[in-house]
Amino acid sequence: MKTIIAASLVLAVTSGAAFAGTPWIDARQNAQSYRIVKGMQSGRLTWNETAKLAQGQARVQNLENQAKADGVVTPYERARIHTAQSIQSARIFIKKHN
Repeated sequence: MKTIIAASLVLAVTSGAAFAGTPWIDARQNAQSYRIVKGMQSGRLTWNETAKLAQGQARVQNLENQAKADGVVTPYERARIHTAQSIQSARIFIKKHN
């Protein structure tokens, strides 16, 4: 039951409107969400670790939403989101392999 709740939480956090044309960012967000869900299903992530990683995904999604607010995502904003995604990816790896 917790797995279903966590999976729906992660997917709900990362599913945003893609109106500013950020397919690569969206694809990476979905891949990272998938990694979190699979980590929880396999037992490599605890409930608390999954919750913290979901919060990190939400922060990255908020950056993306802020960048898309004016309808244009600048190269600076893309770089900032990419950096945040890289940090989040490293956190997922560390949590899954501790």
